[in-house]
Amino acid sequence: MNSDSKLAVNDKIIIFDDGLYGFEDVKEYILLQEDDKKTIWSLQAAHNTLPSLVVIDPFMVYEGYSPVLSGGDLEYLGNPCDDDLCFLAVAALKEKIEESVINLKSPIVVNVKNRRAKQIILENNDYPIRYRLFSKQ
Repeated sequence: MNSDSKLAVNDKIIIFDDGLYGFEDVKEYILLQEDDKKTIWSLQAAHNTLPSLVVIDPFMVYEGYSPVLSGGDLEYLGNPCDDDLCFLAVAALKEKIEESVINLKSPIVVNVKNRRAKQIILENNDYPIRYRLFSKQ
């Protein structure tokens, strides 16, 4: 279920019917790999320069991350099998890098088969909205 190699770096558009939180009007994005380990990505609006978000594979930075999607969310994504899901956490990079955080509570979930995506608020967990990337929690 991790993001490792599931979304190739290419120009295929990922569709967010509902947009992303704060960017509800932007429906099409492109995912660009930023590092060789496939941990850091840019989620770029397909037809504009903004928004452009840094997203991170949450499985690489949070041991034991195991998000559970609701039946409605799975249906929205096209009822994919677990292997077809890619989870990405939105990062907020700070000037002091040790203060940078990711949102584990509301991951972006992509069905890699049909390229349909949604930012989902995970209900039955206590994942933090601001998980520090570079310090022990």
